[in-house]
Amino acid sequence: MSLDQLTDEEKHVLLTLSYVDLPNNQPLEGKNLEQIWQFARYNLDEEDDSYQTLNNFINDSDFKHSNLYNITLTGYENFNPNEGNNSKGKSDTGFVGYAFKDREENGVAMFRGSESLGNLDHLKTDWSSNVDAGFGIPIKQQQEANAFYHSKLGKLGGERLVLGHSKGGNLASYVFVHNLDDNLKSYVINAAPLYWWDLSREQKEALKGDRNSFIVFQLDPVSQLGFVPYVDKTVHTKPRDSIFQIFNPVYPHGLSSVGGFDLDGNFERWDEGSTWARDGMNYFTASLMFGISISPSVLKKKAEIFIQNITPFILVTAAKGLTKAANTIKEETLKIISRIQTVTQELNSRIHTFFDEMIHKATSLGAGVAAFFAGGSAAAAEPVIKVDIGRLRYYAERLQNLKRRTAHLNDMVDSLYWEAGLLGLDNVLRADLRTSAIDTRITQSAAYLNRTAELMQRDEAYLLNRAGSVR
Repeated sequence: MSLDQLTDEEKHVLLTLSYVDLPNNQPLEGKNLEQIWQFARYNLDEEDDSYQTLNNFINDSDFKHSNLYNITLTGYENFNPNEGNNSKGKSDTGFVGYAFKDREENGVAMFRGSESLGNLDHLKTDWSSNVDAGFGIPIKQQQEANAFYHSKLGKLGGERLVLGHSKGGNLASYVFVHNLDDNLKSYVINAAPLYWWDLSREQKEALKGDRNSFIVFQLDPVSQLGFVPYVDKTVHTKPRDSIFQIFNPVYPHGLSSVGGFDLDGNFERWDEGSTWARDGMNYFTASLMFGISISPSVLKKKAEIFIQNITPFILVTAAKGLTKAANTIKEETLKIISRIQTVTQELNSRIHTFFDEMIHKATSLGAGVAAFFAGGSAAAAEPVIKVDIGRLRYYAERLQNLKRRTAHLNDMVDSLYWEAGLLGLDNVLRADLRTSAIDTRITQSAAYLNRTAELMQRDEAYLLNRAGSVR
């Protein structure tokens, strides 16, 4: 198998697997993907999107014909500060890496991205080092990813590929640009970018070249944490269908938000290259926050980019009720800003106030939406029920048509997140909550009408049958 033959779906499966822990008490090296899944699946809830993605792919009848059928595990490292850590106390940075090879000595390594904001251990590892990476400061996870690559793939005689999502994409990109003399390629999805202005000309050209694939999901915020003039594809996402997705502007960032794959395993809906907003609006909105034009100062430029892009994370975290996590991210951000000598105390205070007000508003909005979905009143009982099943199905169809129109409206609102500027994000979130809430109510109502029609039709048939037997 050539690594060039891996489809988008197969790479997506490997990246999904990179977020699943493996047991420390089992000899797993040399096991194939199907065997690995038999151990890994117990660490996921069966209702989880990641479980469904992996289980459906591996148990599909076509799996034996896929490019992943004969790959075997050659390495696994988990340096999380918890019971999953297999570094024997040598590291607790949060780095996690997988490595596989095929029979032709081609190898692939994938790196895990940042994990749950609600876990303070991950805040201390992944998210604190994200701050440094956003400033172009080398982090321990990057060094560990590079060491993992050399240890697990360095001696293979065939092709080599590094994969990563989110922060894992940053690690994969780091390994790629620091090993350009190797037979190495990179494929990342929604990656936190490397700091462009610290790269050499050779590294910049490599990122723009055919050996690197930088994939972004439509409206993904993390891949906009820096300047990325080398986006290959902008992939469409699937519609939002849960309360958490409804008021989450970072919903497009997750792997499970992918819009789907065609019969050949390629992304079903995508556009070539990037959008105009990614190339200019990030600097413009950041400058609004600072009240100054873009400065040539490296520290200022890095801070502007970071402030602009960290805001949605604070907003969503607070809206989900994770106030402590939102405040932790805020404090880390303020520490960064305070390091810049040219930033006055007055401006630092204004940023502090801005974040506090945003967290308060987002928390209130989240509580309001939760109350909205929990509300409702019981209908009065009727002595006689008259149901026209045909009309029920007619109204359900009308609601589905309305749902398509509101979905288009939601897409239009989503596009405002990166055009409204920092000070307008809470207003956009409020609009998103309201339009998405309507969309959810329509879905629930249509499902209710269809279900009612089915039950009434079944009960009607049952009663008719009983009546016939009585005669």
